[in-house]
Amino acid sequence: MTIKGDNIMGYSVIDLINKAINIEVKRKIIYEKIGREKFDIQSIKIMSKVLIKDIDRTIQYYETIKVQVGDIEFEEIDFWIYDKMSFLIDEFNKKICDVDINDVREFLKYSYGLEKDICSLIIDVQGRFVKNTSDTLTNTYRILSHMIDIRTKHIATLEVTLR
Repeated sequence: MTIKGDNIMGYSVIDLINKAINIEVKRKIIYEKIGREKFDIQSIKIMSKVLIKDIDRTIQYYETIKVQVGDIEFEEIDFWIYDKMSFLIDEFNKKICDVDINDVREFLKYSYGLEKDICSLIIDVQGRFVKNTSDTLTNTYRILSHMIDIRTKHIATLEVTLR
């Protein structure tokens, strides 16, 4: 739940952004571990650092959104819809796990798959938020759309790199 001052409000996009940050933090921990475990393979170590910087930028972007929209009144997300969204995100988090990476291409494919899965998750969450056409005009929808755009750019970059 979102808390503004002494007021407890319902769920909002800020709660979803916090969950997105948690996903990024989990990814960062895994990428750091891959970099440490494969310290003898210089290319994996370097790719780990590059991908972690990208994760750090994404986390910073999410934190910036939270600051920028701090005083904006957001549409409250219905409890039942938020509960379904939260369940989806929690289930997704359970799927993010350690993998054994042996070369840079494997690492890039793993990262590419995660990016696509995260983008799909955000699209699913956004779709559950929309109950009628006016919902596409809300601040929540706009922010989720921007988060999807960022993911799409990450995916495109990884696609180019994998070619």
